[in-house]
Amino acid sequence: MLNTLQIYNNYLVERSLLSVMPELVIVIFAFIVLFLGLFRKLPDNDNSYYLSLIGIVFSILYVLMLSNQNINGFFGSVVFDGMDVFVFIAILFAGLLTILMSKKYIEMFNLPLAEYYSLILFTVAGMMLLVSSVNLIMIFLSIEFMSISAYILTGYIKGNTRSTEAALKYFILGSFASAFLIFGSVFIYAATGHLNIYNIHNFLYTGSSNSGLSASIRDYLSIGLILFLIGLAFKMSLFPFHAWTPDSYDGAPTTVTNLMATGIKVAAFAIFIRVFSSIFDSSVFNFYNILWILSVLTMTFGNLAALLQTNIKRLLAYSSIAQAGYMLIGIIGGGHYGYTATLFYLLSYVFMTAGAFAIVIVFENLNIASFDIKSYSGIGYKYPLISASMSFFLLALAGIPVTSGFMGKFYVFSAAIKSNYDWLIFIALLNSALAAFYYIKIIVRMYMISNGDADQVELGESSANMTAIAANITPSLIITIIISLIFTLLLGIYPQMFIHFASQSVTSLWKI
Repeated sequence: MLNTLQIYNNYLVERSLLSVMPELVIVIFAFIVLFLGLFRKLPDNDNSYYLSLIGIVFSILYVLMLSNQNINGFFGSVVFDGMDVFVFIAILFAGLLTILMSKKYIEMFNLPLAEYYSLILFTVAGMMLLVSSVNLIMIFLSIEFMSISAYILTGYIKGNTRSTEAALKYFILGSFASAFLIFGSVFIYAATGHLNIYNIHNFLYTGSSNSGLSASIRDYLSIGLILFLIGLAFKMSLFPFHAWTPDSYDGAPTTVTNLMATGIKVAAFAIFIRVFSSIFDSSVFNFYNILWILSVLTMTFGNLAALLQTNIKRLLAYSSIAQAGYMLIGIIGGGHYGYTATLFYLLSYVFMTAGAFAIVIVFENLNIASFDIKSYSGIGYKYPLISASMSFFLLALAGIPVTSGFMGKFYVFSAAIKSNYDWLIFIALLNSALAAFYYIKIIVRMYMISNGDADQVELGESSANMTAIAANITPSLIITIIISLIFTLLLGIYPQMFIHFASQSVTSLWKI
């Protein structure tokens, strides 16, 4: 009997470890990078960089190896399923592109590299753990794990007041969001007696099918769900819980800004889809009306604020807020098609946003443009290839056809139309037209030569310009741009394969 119990316990431990193996690989490599940073005689910049890339690649391999399995671990606190496979790959690509674009950029500030790369890996591991969490307390802990690393990375440029201020604002507002999240979990637990979202789902379904839920349970549950929604809305940058986004994106190192704009947003929306499909999508309270309002306010405010920006990073920050409003439309559309569309949009967003930030870093490295959009005047003639790439990514963010941004909006808008949200789509189309204006404004600026700049602009990429590019742009940064270009185009002209992948992932949500 004792041997049988021991075998069973060993089996549970093995299953639990297997369920978090992709995250565990990232954490192990993060500690290795951190440990090697203690030996200053070693060229830790290259060691940290390459070990971080290897860790990401190994994690991707583990995700693919386990892609056909559904594994519950740690007594139902985490799960590895088809949903995780799709989202993990999106998050790992966000981390991979961030590390690639960091090779030269972070060295310019003369900061500890081992700590930087290890924090990137810890943040990525936190995102992955958040997506796989199916327990309310585990969701909270995962968000804190992810957020603490992100706070440190935001203020990583020592002595820079903008970076320190951004980190402080992010930390303070993030603490408020965590409080909402934990209070919401308390109310939900008080109403249902469960912390596992699948058990909560079964409780709600059984209660509604039988005599119905009592008034007190419905009140507690409604309060808990609203508080929980506020906590997640902060991470998704939904209006009016977006206040941290512009300052944090602007003050953080540009590479970290990319990770927050892509990876954290993907993780936040993915866990919201998992929780929404299990708990929020019930007859207890009509959350679709709340999401409808949040979507309209988010996309409208984000676009209007972006119109007024003269700083490229703040413009992309407000653009990110507006994009969150579009992504929410797919969740409002609901069902299998709506969630599939949102996942596809998230994957598309990773590559077009990473590409845009990679070009911003190129301009920083070359010292040919500041964050002020006015400094972009005429650089399209001096650096045509780089400027053309930036133009393509901006057009993708605007949702122009033949790009991934267009297909992402097409699918989420189609999901909402299927659910009869015609007015929502009308407002979203107006916002898309508004967004196109400030994206195209940057493109026009790059190819417009003002009278004051006409004498300074050299047409074509001269030998001097090519020498400057070769000296200041690392091969890893070029690889980042090429990968982003390929996937932004591929997702736009051949989306069927990725939609099928997302559709299979969403199916696992209903395996309760």
